Amino acid sequence: MSLSLFLLCWTPVVLLSVLAVFFQRSALELAIYGLLYVAVLASLAFQTPLSVILLAAADGFVTTAPLLAVVFLGILFSQLLVATGSLKRLVAWLLSGLDRSLPRHLLITLGLGNFFEGASIIAEPMVAPMLHTTGVRPAGAAALSIIGYSGLMSVEMAGIIITVLALVTGLPFYDLGVAAAWLSIPATLLMGLCIPFFLPDPGEGWRRLPLILGCALLVSGAALAAAVWLGVAISGMVGGLVLVGVLLWRGERPPARDSRILIDLAPFAVILVPLLLVNTVPWLQELTMRRLSFTISLIPIHAITFTPLFSAYLYLFLALLLAFRLLQVTPEQRRLLWLVGVAKGWRALVAMGLFGAMGQVIAYSGYEVGFGRLDQAHNIPWVLAAGLKLYTGSLYPLFVPLLGWVGTFLTGYGVASLMLFGELQVQAAALLGVSATMLAAGLTVGASIGSISSPFKIAIATPMCGAVGQEGWILRLTIPLGILASLVMGVVLWVVSG
Repeated sequence: MSLSLFLLCWTPVVLLSVLAVFFQRSALELAIYGLLYVAVLASLAFQTPLSVILLAAADGFVTTAPLLAVVFLGILFSQLLVATGSLKRLVAWLLSGLDRSLPRHLLITLGLGNFFEGASIIAEPMVAPMLHTTGVRPAGAAALSIIGYSGLMSVEMAGIIITVLALVTGLPFYDLGVAAAWLSIPATLLMGLCIPFFLPDPGEGWRRLPLILGCALLVSGAALAAAVWLGVAISGMVGGLVLVGVLLWRGERPPARDSRILIDLAPFAVILVPLLLVNTVPWLQELTMRRLSFTISLIPIHAITFTPLFSAYLYLFLALLLAFRLLQVTPEQRRLLWLVGVAKGWRALVAMGLFGAMGQVIAYSGYEVGFGRLDQAHNIPWVLAAGLKLYTGSLYPLFVPLLGWVGTFLTGYGVASLMLFGELQVQAAALLGVSATMLAAGLTVGASIGSISSPFKIAIATPMCGAVGQEGWILRLTIPLGILASLVMGVVLWVVSG
């Protein structure tokens, strides 16, 4: 293996790091520059034909299509709940049974944060203002709105992250989901240790750390049980609901009775109930996963299977339609909602698609025209895997979660880490003789932790709670916390995959 080629493999990461840290380029700009650079690198240094590069890029766009649909619909849904006051009513109802501040903060941060992300609804625009109204400082509210779900994010977004990981790596969806759920338990506990830094009274947080860690263990343990017995697609929602239920049960009084809350809850049921059924009823699972699916193969060696009746995007769309009806949204309000959703989401969606394209160009570098033969010495993931084995040996798993953190920190999207480094885990596992499933799961958990250090995600949260201008203060804390948590997860991964 050529040392020069091994070093060249890292230049996309270096380029994105420099552009993000020193030039403050946006995620969309990073995606454009990254894709162009990787295409030139694959062509000139790794001898990849132009036709292979173009087909691989197109395959990357198609592979990320389910995620793009979920993100866009989640943006629309969250905007609708805020604009109609539905979110405000739900929060007031839930908190009516709790008087103490810390349980309120934990219910919102770990409970509702994970429920929203589990239901594919972007958490920051809703959780940050909730926390601010309960007495959390603006910067703390912005940070906690991300910290609360970061440990579990790999098994949230209605399972779409694991779906993309399975498409990229070719590994079984269920095995990846369960492995990620197991690793999410220590990851969520590590995020729990970050919570006291951002509470109104950090001293109270440290004194009551057992309560915080107990809630983190409960939400992640419930998510694991759901992933094993009910399905990865609903594990985040179940984890959040279990914690909310336990905190309300342990509260001073039951939530106030209000029949109108059923209207606000109904759209969530449209997401939760169908996903529960298709994941737990065998004949429905067979029907929606295999019979009512279709496959696209832009590349002969990579089949992309879509399961619209098994995946979240269909039910999220139906929930949106029901919310329009129940919340009496006028045609003009609907039109404005779509315009706002497009205005807020198009940059993120295009960037995700471009990162997907970049990842597949990397994955299929070194193939000849027609994808009939691979020159491993010119395949970027293989060169990276061989080099890492040579230079780190059996210690390679220590650095896998950090790779995931790097991808999310640089781009703002966990999916970018999966597209950039997902195939690498399969190659490295084959060379090292360890579980590819565990390495891939470790990568996605590290990418989830990276959310707390992502300038992009923090930029989403700060305008919602009056923390604009305090992003630097947040990052000065969350960057070292994210790196440390990723390294600890590396030790966990090294132990369990050894």
